[in-house]
Amino acid sequence: MKLDSRYFSQEAHSSLSNLRNLLKEQERGKASSLVQGLSAYIATWGLHRLAGDCKKFSGKRAEDTTYKGKVYGAFLDSLKKLNPELSDPQDESTLLHLPLRKYTALNHLAIRLAQEWSFWAVAVLGEEE
Repeated sequence: MKLDSRYFSQEAHSSLSNLRNLLKEQERGKASSLVQGLSAYIATWGLHRLAGDCKKFSGKRAEDTTYKGKVYGAFLDSLKKLNPELSDPQDESTLLHLPLRKYTALNHLAIRLAQEWSFWAVAVLGEEE
């Protein structure tokens, strides 16, 4: 089976465009910087911690951190589109209880997707001032 090399780009660009509409204008630059660090975050801490941070920042009321929950949530939703058997990617317990082989493969897929998100971040979300 051949994979179209544009597939990750299409998914990343589409998801970032949708995220752009969810963010306030002043959040976009910070979100862009956050997106550019996603692959390093996942490689260092793992996808399960990203899901935990998604929950943590989505529940915050502080205006200066809620964008992180939106970014992490959009990323996890985008990952689910690539791997539909993942029932609830925003629930860290789902990720914590996956068999090791499945979790490792999913983590690798997430890093690859995060690299594509990073590529498109400035073009779609802009740069932090």
